[in-house]
Amino acid sequence: MVAGTVSGAAELMGISQPAVSRLLESLEQRLSITLFDRRSGRLLPTAEAQLFYKEVQKAFSSYDQLSTVAEDIRLGRMGSLHIACLPSLGLSFIPDVVVDFSRKQPDVAIRYDLQLSMRVEGWVTSQQVDLGLAEFPCEGFGFDREDFSVEPYVIAIPEGHPLANKRVIRPDDLSGVPLVCLGPEAVGRKLLDASMTRHNIRPRVVCETLYASGLCELIGRGLGIGMVDMFTAHAYADKGIAFRRFEPDIMFHVGLLYPRHQPLSRTASEFLQLLRAKRDLVVNDARKMLDAV
Repeated sequence: MVAGTVSGAAELMGISQPAVSRLLESLEQRLSITLFDRRSGRLLPTAEAQLFYKEVQKAFSSYDQLSTVAEDIRLGRMGSLHIACLPSLGLSFIPDVVVDFSRKQPDVAIRYDLQLSMRVEGWVTSQQVDLGLAEFPCEGFGFDREDFSVEPYVIAIPEGHPLANKRVIRPDDLSGVPLVCLGPEAVGRKLLDASMTRHNIRPRVVCETLYASGLCELIGRGLGIGMVDMFTAHAYADKGIAFRRFEPDIMFHVGLLYPRHQPLSRTASEFLQLLRAKRDLVVNDARKMLDAV
């Protein structure tokens, strides 16, 4: 079809003319279709041959794309990425990283789910996700873990509140003060309650919510004060909320979790590079914000 003659086809294929003729006859027999009219020693393609050739071209085009696909996979330019993340990082921090990554790798399909840390552990263990972000302590099995961030929680205070005049907030400062807190199942809430108990302070909790961003929304409206992580504090900087250090430190310890028997893909590795770089920027900005008080 390309060369127009048997001799031309033989030259292109690097075989003899009789071999080309035998291949054509064999193909016609297998297909039960007459592909060529043989007139005056020439082969004229039939209408059926033209239709079949179009499909052959499509098949060869798809076959040729396989090497390109393999190269894209090797370089992480295609595929998918599934992340499970605790809400504190999943509502502002992770979306920023996802957008940056998607601009670099537009052909990668990304999904990220917000889950409580214990559920993130379960998803990683069952290999439902490529990687997870959860708050320590992580007590499950079947996954590998590494530190992602270990930073102190901070106190969020409505601007204009008397406690906003302090550089450091201590447990005694919270006595009798309306508090908005994470739910009792949250690691940070358990740590705060334990600190208050050690200092004989009975907290006055006026509202509980699942997400740290929800705390900031309530605090910004003047409902009370609360404890949030550095990542949430960074997201709510310049939104009518003052953030102050809390002593003694209560640490927000986040881990990266990987399925133990599932090698990390090139795509996930590239995403992690952006994730760590963004973490460093956010944490450094949050520290500067606290130091500037």
